[in-house]
Amino acid sequence: MRLKTFTAPTMSAAMALVKEHMGPDAIIVSTQDIPGSGVRLTAAIDSEPDFDIGIGTGVDDGVSAPTQGELIEEAERALIRHSVPERLRLRLCDAMGRERNPGNVQQLLASALDEIFEFTPLPEKSSPRAIAFVGTPGAGKTLCVAKAAARAVMKKRRVAVLTSDTKRAGGVDQLRAFTRILKIPLGIVKSAEDFRAQFDAVREADLVFVDTANCNPYIQSELVALTAFLHAVPSEPILVCPAGVDAEETGDIANAFAECGTTRMLITRLDVASRLGGALYGADCGNLSLCNVSMTAQVADGLTAISPVALAKLLIPARHTHKKTSFAEVMK
Repeated sequence: MRLKTFTAPTMSAAMALVKEHMGPDAIIVSTQDIPGSGVRLTAAIDSEPDFDIGIGTGVDDGVSAPTQGELIEEAERALIRHSVPERLRLRLCDAMGRERNPGNVQQLLASALDEIFEFTPLPEKSSPRAIAFVGTPGAGKTLCVAKAAARAVMKKRRVAVLTSDTKRAGGVDQLRAFTRILKIPLGIVKSAEDFRAQFDAVREADLVFVDTANCNPYIQSELVALTAFLHAVPSEPILVCPAGVDAEETGDIANAFAECGTTRMLITRLDVASRLGGALYGADCGNLSLCNVSMTAQVADGLTAISPVALAKLLIPARHTHKKTSFAEVMK
């Protein structure tokens, strides 16, 4: 795979550069607003014909293209490497078997992912609801709030941030440091009634992001309290889920948070994980759509919207090598 980064004054100009230099088959893997410079866009494309995944050259060299069955077997081996549980793995393989135009192995897997999962990125312009990041301790909620806020500020949106994470040591201070740099207001929320009042005070903002307190999904009283808190204002909870986690555990966690009204999952820690099966299984169990991913601990790097093709490239990133490749290396 060949990656190339382009900088241009506008998104349309950057897209034109991608098409000119990499052709129409290039895949956009990340975008970033650069203050004073425009936008930075990273695109990816297979760097050369790859016989192992069935891309022909028009020359009869005696090497036959792999069959659809062989492509499915290769994709399944990748899913096993990512510790995707059998139930989800078989559904993906069945979906690949129904594809009429398999293409290469990444394209075939992407078509199956598109059938099984929904992909709905976080709003970038405006939302009438508060975007509340929820999850277990250490999932990365506060960093995701900071990244989402930074992305919105760079797009010149009016942004407000609220936090109910008042019990965790340093939680408020960490978020206050981010919001001070971004020059946006931070509201500290201590109850559902307080949440309602503070949301009313900032609801003229284009986007309101909420860092919620940690919730133990195995304690029913905490789930009930979180649900009541979220219902205090028009809000959408986003489950923050780290990569590289146990699949069955994540499935239970996703189911629990789905009961609180969660419909989307944001995957974090792609820079320090090598297996994505647990997060995918959680999204499947909780019937959660996939929205964005976080690939670094740097706030300025933002949150990257995920698509079926980009996800397939994460699951099957590199060819002709046994070298372990991190997700960040694939997507950067």
